[in-house]
Amino acid sequence: MERRLTALVTTGIVLFGLLAIASSSYYIVEPGYTAIHLRLGSMLYAHIDSGAYFKFPVIDSVILINNRICKTEIETTSLSKDLQTVKTEVAINFRINDAMQLYKTVGTNFDAVILNPFSQESIKAITARFTAEDLIRLRDTVKEEVFVELKKRLDPVFIELVDFNFVHLDFTPEFIRAVEDKQIAEQSAKTAHNLTEKVKEEMLQAKLRADAEVYALNAKKLAVTPQLIALKKADAFIKAIEKWDGKLPNYMGSTTPLLSITEQ
Repeated sequence: MERRLTALVTTGIVLFGLLAIASSSYYIVEPGYTAIHLRLGSMLYAHIDSGAYFKFPVIDSVILINNRICKTEIETTSLSKDLQTVKTEVAINFRINDAMQLYKTVGTNFDAVILNPFSQESIKAITARFTAEDLIRLRDTVKEEVFVELKKRLDPVFIELVDFNFVHLDFTPEFIRAVEDKQIAEQSAKTAHNLTEKVKEEMLQAKLRADAEVYALNAKKLAVTPQLIALKKADAFIKAIEKWDGKLPNYMGSTTPLLSITEQ
């Protein structure tokens, strides 16, 4: 009975060992990953295509590196051209171009070794070229320059920069108040300028109307000539004849008045 029990236990252990060996003798590479195949710490090859691959238990190991677009967020503090403190949080999208070479050069800790320090250096270098006000006003320009600078740093180490975005761009409370005060002052100045221009335009219109009236009066004065006066007198005389009924006026006395008509 004891022998049988011992045999069963031994068989179970052997089967368990065989299953363990069988399960550790292969690995699966999912789409979008590169498998770095190591034997006793030395790199043999890299599998890019997805599928199942054989490996020797114990002496072989596998490291999977994601080749798909990944995202990391980085925070940093820098100084602007006018020495304002700028707290920046950025989002970086990147992709591994050559997992095998990256592993040879850096290993698997490339996020801390490459991405974080390179990103901080690029952000600080570009931020120092702009004043704090320009960092706000020209945010898209700053973003583009940081993207170009960081891409130039990452390309030689087999990391492709896909996209770069500012999540937060924060300044000291004193600077924010100064910007708000400046905006209020500029708006007040603009309002005053518009009011001044409006008054100038109204004065110009009034002057033009006055000049037009003076011109009209002068034109009327110039039109009153001796010929016009004579014409008006003749017109009045003709109208008086048209109204006459042919009767001479009656006068008391012996003298008969004579109607004298002279030609002009």
